[in-house]
Amino acid sequence: MKTQKTTPLSPVGQVAGRPNAFTLIELLVVIIIIALLAAMLLPVLAKAKARGQNIKCLSNLKQLTIGWTSYTMDNTDKIAQNVASDVGGGGYAGSGTQANAQPGQTYASWVLGDAGTLDVTLITHGLIYPYVGNYQVYKCPADTKKTTSGAPSLRSYSANSWMDGDPPWGNNVVTQGDQVNWKKLTAINAMSTAMAMVFVEENPDSINDGYWAQNLDQPADWVDCPASYHINSGALSYADGHAEIKKWTDRSVLAGDFNGANGFPADPTSTDLPWVQARVTIYNH
Repeated sequence: MKTQKTTPLSPVGQVAGRPNAFTLIELLVVIIIIALLAAMLLPVLAKAKARGQNIKCLSNLKQLTIGWTSYTMDNTDKIAQNVASDVGGGGYAGSGTQANAQPGQTYASWVLGDAGTLDVTLITHGLIYPYVGNYQVYKCPADTKKTTSGAPSLRSYSANSWMDGDPPWGNNVVTQGDQVNWKKLTAINAMSTAMAMVFVEENPDSINDGYWAQNLDQPADWVDCPASYHINSGALSYADGHAEIKKWTDRSVLAGDFNGANGFPADPTSTDLPWVQARVTIYNH
């Protein structure tokens, strides 16, 4: 009877004479495989993250717009002002005197104060907040802007200056044309509520008060700049309640240009500025 030949084993059960570790070539192969898998997966994960941020941002804007619309229903069709009418053109939502304003009081606006301030009452004391009920809705998840203290800012969105914003250049036929400053929700039917922009993501370098300005009498210049948080795109909402992600092609917008109230030149090769201007207001002729 033959006996089976056995092979000496190491203490850990491995065939004697063979190394316990991977060879250098085997390690390199494993590393290359992992790198290839990562290279294939990372773009997929990045796109999935971007889609999630888009969905959340659009949801935020829809909730803000519902709150904005609900305010009009409780206030005889009047739009929540974007500038304090009792102090004229100097009463923008960023004015320091408005920091403690309550809805219905002097200096009330849809939102108060500077977006770079960490005082959440500047949001909760805004006119539409009782209809929104969550200050986190005012912040886009793709907005990574920090305040001077290093904390995340509280707000990414501003309102169209022509939504009861009393722009300083408006309603003056002689010098600046006759652009309509909307006061009533039903009046917007003159340009279509589906075309009338309400909220927009503003350039993180320029966002301060809740007021986002454009001027039809400056067809070659932006006043305020939109943000491009969503892979060269930005979100905005309309008076009929819908929201969308707009792909920007204007090189000045993508560069985040800003020059205060003086504005800055639009990219002449892009149609972004006329596209926006067609959605902020109309001439009252």
